[in-house]
Amino acid sequence: MSINSLHTKLNTIDTKDFPKELLSHIFSIINTLHDNIAILDAQGVLRWVSDDFLNTYNLKHEDVIGTNTLELERKKIFSPSVASLVLQSKQQVTVIEKTKDGRQFIATAIPIYGKNGEIKWIFSYTINPKNFLSIHSVYKELKLTEHDDNKELQLENLILQSKSIQKILHLIPKIANIDTNILVTGESGTGKTAFARLIHAQKTTPNTPFVEINCAEIPIHLLESELFGYETGAFTGAKTQGKIGRIQLAHKGTLFLDEIGELPLETQAKLLQVIQEKKITRLGGTKSIFVDFRLIAATNQNLLELVEKKLFRKDLYFRLNVLPLYMPSLKERREDIIPLAKKFLNDFNLKYKTNKIFSASLEDILEEYSYPGNIRELKNLIEQLVIVTDDVLISEIELPKNILLDHFYTPKKHKTLKETLEDLEAQIIMKTYKNYKTTTATAKELGISQATATRKIQKYLKSK
Repeated sequence: MSINSLHTKLNTIDTKDFPKELLSHIFSIINTLHDNIAILDAQGVLRWVSDDFLNTYNLKHEDVIGTNTLELERKKIFSPSVASLVLQSKQQVTVIEKTKDGRQFIATAIPIYGKNGEIKWIFSYTINPKNFLSIHSVYKELKLTEHDDNKELQLENLILQSKSIQKILHLIPKIANIDTNILVTGESGTGKTAFARLIHAQKTTPNTPFVEINCAEIPIHLLESELFGYETGAFTGAKTQGKIGRIQLAHKGTLFLDEIGELPLETQAKLLQVIQEKKITRLGGTKSIFVDFRLIAATNQNLLELVEKKLFRKDLYFRLNVLPLYMPSLKERREDIIPLAKKFLNDFNLKYKTNKIFSASLEDILEEYSYPGNIRELKNLIEQLVIVTDDVLISEIELPKNILLDHFYTPKKHKTLKETLEDLEAQIIMKTYKNYKTTTATAKELGISQATATRKIQKYLKSK
């Protein structure tokens, strides 16, 4: 890019606080970073983009400058628009962005505030795969085996705003090519499988297999034949040609054992031997087969407690726990909840051809809820809200009763369900009225008529 063309682009930006010559040099440096960089104004309109931005999305300069980011999102140039999420949340956001041709990248947008505290600019960048971790590389490099039923990687938990998740993400390139065993722990629904696949995808050796085994889903009587394979006639019902075990299928690649705490003790002993010797023997066979694999195990259980209860081998635990990786629950990364919720809202708006938005009070409740089901629960909740809400504005009144009860109310003893729900309604009505001051605004926020809002407010004011 020439300095002249840079000056042309700079004319579209308010540069009164900086000499244009200095800005020209800054933009020249930015443009050499080989990242998809964009600068947007407070309305989400693109004012400057890097050459790599244009190349990545196959766009021309005149197609971009002066265009609102939501228009590019509507055309599915990229989705979601990370800049639009910043304008909604008023804070830095990192998401997984999907392009029109199916590629996926890590996209970050940072708000730049003016003297009045309002957003003045948004600096957005999408990391280029040749520089750092690209989610696209997961799809490109990850060779799924015939045993993988889930061809779609569930990577929606990779909203990277929280420090705990960023720490894990930055650790992945360091451990990707070290063949040390990894133990991933954390509650169900926190993304243990997604991160195991990311670790595998960052291996420098391309097109190596990733073999996933959920130890809790395979019946115990079939577990060893699935893991180790079997020879012809090894047992009644065996295939006449025998079968290759999943451990052998992971040769030169990654073996991912999910829910490893569910392994029976007898199978644990055999697995320990395989890990130590890197050899397997098929059921019904006598020949040892060499296997070279990188082992990643995952569990939502406390393995040390299982060791104390004699339900998990102590020697196997220490073999697995060389590089521990803890996946935080959603309640431990609350700064990711609203960006995640808005990402899901965007997805379901596209899926159901709606244009719904969250009320401020709904966001408050979403951020405070504990999510025992973690990201799966949040995603399902947002889909439910998009489907059941008739109005454009999704308010707290549409939330399931268990979440409302969790947020608003600690049930008192000796009250019927009807009395409890009436108390809950009173708290919702009066809290909303207190926040919005008028019956009209309260009705709009709760998605009810003004007459209903007025009647209920008067009722609950009298009962105080």
